[in-house]
Amino acid sequence: MDLQAFADQYQSDVSEAPMLVALRGEHRHIASVLALLSDHLNAIERSELVDTHVVYEIMDYMVTWPDRFHHPREDLIFSYAADLDHRLAEDRRRLEQDHDHMLRNGRELLQAVVDWRQGELSGSEVVRLGRAYVQASYGHMSFEEQEVFPAIDAVLTHADWRELSADDQLKPVGDPVFGRRVQREFRNMARKLRRSLRRGVERQAVAEWVSIESLFEAYEVLSMANQSGRTITRDQFVTGLREASYIVLDEPLKAPFLCAANNTRLTFEWLGELQGVYRDAVSDLLRVNRERKDRLRLLRRAGRPG
Repeated sequence: MDLQAFADQYQSDVSEAPMLVALRGEHRHIASVLALLSDHLNAIERSELVDTHVVYEIMDYMVTWPDRFHHPREDLIFSYAADLDHRLAEDRRRLEQDHDHMLRNGRELLQAVVDWRQGELSGSEVVRLGRAYVQASYGHMSFEEQEVFPAIDAVLTHADWRELSADDQLKPVGDPVFGRRVQREFRNMARKLRRSLRRGVERQAVAEWVSIESLFEAYEVLSMANQSGRTITRDQFVTGLREASYIVLDEPLKAPFLCAANNTRLTFEWLGELQGVYRDAVSDLLRVNRERKDRLRLLRRAGRPG
C-alpha cells in the first residue's frame, strides 16, 4: 500500500472527536514518511546513490516521535474505552503488542541503518528489514483505522472525551517534522518530503491534463465520424433521388420495381460505408485510450524517485 492508497482508503469522519481526527492526521504523516522510506529502499535495492543520512533521519523520526508520543496516546485512549467495554479487551492486547513490536523493530532497523552507513551491514539486509517494517506499519495503521478508532468512537461519550482531554499525557505534542517548526535533526528528511509532495502534485496535474487531452481527442474522433456519417448519408440520398429520376424517365412502367431494387443496393452501400467509418472511429478511440495509458505509465515510471 502506498501513501495515496492509504489516504484514499481511510478518510476522517467529520463527526469524530478531535483526538481521533488528530490521530488519523498523524497516520497520514506517518504514511508519507513510510512512502519516503520505501522510495529509498527501492533505490538501495537498485544500487543507486541515496542520501544515507535521510534514511537515518527517517528511522530516527519513527523511533523518536510515533513510538514515544503517537502510540502511547493511542494506548491510553483505547485502554480507557476497553475499561468501559470489556469486549474490546482482545483488541486492546493486540494494539499494545503491535506497539511493542513496532518499537523493537523500529530500533532494530535504526541500528541496521547505522551499521549499514558504517559499512558493517549490507544494503540488502536494510532493504529486507525496511520492507518488513513498512508492511507491518501499514498493516498496523489499517487495523487501527478499521477496528480501533471506530470502536473508540462508538464507546466514548462527550463526557469521556472531556475527561480524557484533561489528562496531561494526552496533551498535543509538537511534531518535529510536521509541526510549526522542523527540528534541525530532521531537516533533510523534511526537505525530501516536501519535494516528494510537490512532485506528487505536479504528476497529478500532468496526469489530469493527459486525461483531459485524451478526452478532447476522443471527442474529435466521434465528431469527425459523425460528420462523415452525415456526409455519406446526404450523398447517398442525393444519389438515390438522381438515379430514381433517371429510372422514371427511362423505364416509367418498371420504375417502381427498378427504384426499389436500386434503393436496396444504395442502402447496402450506405450501410457498408457507415460501418467502415464507425469501425475506424472505434479503432481510433482504442488507440487514444492506449496512448493515454502509455503516457500515464511513463509518467508514473518517471515519478519514481531514484
